[in-house]
Amino acid sequence: MKGLSLQFKFILITSVAIVFVMSSVGYLAVEREKSILYTEVEKQGRMFGETLAIPIINDLIYERLGLVEEGGLLDNYILEIFSRKDSDLVYLAILNEEGRVVSHNDITEYGKVYFDPITRKALAAESTVIQRVPGGEHAALDFGVPLSIGKKRWGTLKFGISLEKVEHEVVATVKKIVLFTIFLLLLGLTMIVLLSRRFLKPITELANTMERAGADSLALKVPVTGHDELALLGERFNRMMERIAQANEELRRTHEKLVQSEKLASIGILASGVAHEINNPLGGLFNCLQMLKQKADDPEFRQKYLELIGEGLDRIENTVNKLLWMSRKTDHSPVDMNVRNSVESVYSFMEYKMKKGNVGFANDVPPELRIKFDVHDFQQMVLNLFINAMHAMEDGGNLRVTGERENGAVSIRVADTGCGIAPENVGKVFDPFFTTKPAGEGTGLGLWLTYEIVKNYHGEISVESEVGKGSAFTVTLPQREKA
Repeated sequence: MKGLSLQFKFILITSVAIVFVMSSVGYLAVEREKSILYTEVEKQGRMFGETLAIPIINDLIYERLGLVEEGGLLDNYILEIFSRKDSDLVYLAILNEEGRVVSHNDITEYGKVYFDPITRKALAAESTVIQRVPGGEHAALDFGVPLSIGKKRWGTLKFGISLEKVEHEVVATVKKIVLFTIFLLLLGLTMIVLLSRRFLKPITELANTMERAGADSLALKVPVTGHDELALLGERFNRMMERIAQANEELRRTHEKLVQSEKLASIGILASGVAHEINNPLGGLFNCLQMLKQKADDPEFRQKYLELIGEGLDRIENTVNKLLWMSRKTDHSPVDMNVRNSVESVYSFMEYKMKKGNVGFANDVPPELRIKFDVHDFQQMVLNLFINAMHAMEDGGNLRVTGERENGAVSIRVADTGCGIAPENVGKVFDPFFTTKPAGEGTGLGLWLTYEIVKNYHGEISVESEVGKGSAFTVTLPQREKA
């Protein structure tokens, strides 16, 4: 019954049980009714035969003594009894000691000798014999009553009683049981449907609610009615959903804090480059101010250095805005962006630190390569990979970024010539808080955050590494918006 609903199984099993029980009870009732009816027919037949035997013996004695005409009195007596309307007799006969018919309701049987086993058994019996014999349309009971006084045997009274009425009674009983079974089945089905709606519907609603419940559908609740165990189950489920929603909200806030802290940590790593980007124009601003103090009266000179001051302030403002833009929270809105330009923008943050660390950089992403992606997420992803590569090239090296479009997806590869990753750690690099750096030099969240960003856009990220030769991270992103 795989694939069938619980309600259907409940109705089916209960219906089969009702039919089985009623069939068993009906069979036993019919058998009992048949036994009672057969016993009653046997009882009445025995009484009829033994009562009738008394006058027949008298008539036989009278005939032997010659007091009455032979056969005449018995024949009239037999025909009168057989012709009664309330009689269920099939036949009525008197046999002598050899089994010859001396009187019969059918005169054509007169004088015949019966050799059948039923008759022979009746002739040999010392008491009334009752035997079941098959009939044409209906079965019958055959009675053999010995006609004797003491040890003197005058013959045997044989007659058959039809079981037609008994069979009709049995058929009527079967019909009543079948009708009663159908009535009980319909009544049972009605009660089962009502009860299943009462008891199974809440379970079905609970199962459907559990099916619909997900990360974005934790506010779902099942309706609770009554005060029974099902109502208690519904209340417990609703409270569980509330706790899951609260835990999910706390997890979301914790995740956001981790992401934001990792962004700030990334910016902290770039502090030296940022300081260089700000210090250079600041030095120029101080120099311009000194020169303006000396020749403030010369309009052309003043105009020239004011323009230089404006350029320096623009550079500082641009650097600060970049930092603020990188660190702020975003709504993750994918846009059609140029991959090469975004990589170049991230490099502008890392340029000073790379040059200072003697790290060469090559942006070999095709100029026409574009992708649907949130710019902040993309730059955070690339920045994390760049920072990871810088930590692996403490003694200098080369960092190269390539990209291509293949089979409807964009692949971006960030390869370095650093120290590489030990084979036992390759499978752990994307785990949160995993780091091989000394304490205080890394959070272990950079590559994990990159992994989260990639998975959020239904992408894949893999790493190839060889100790002493470097590592290469490949990000494969489908050409569609994130769910």
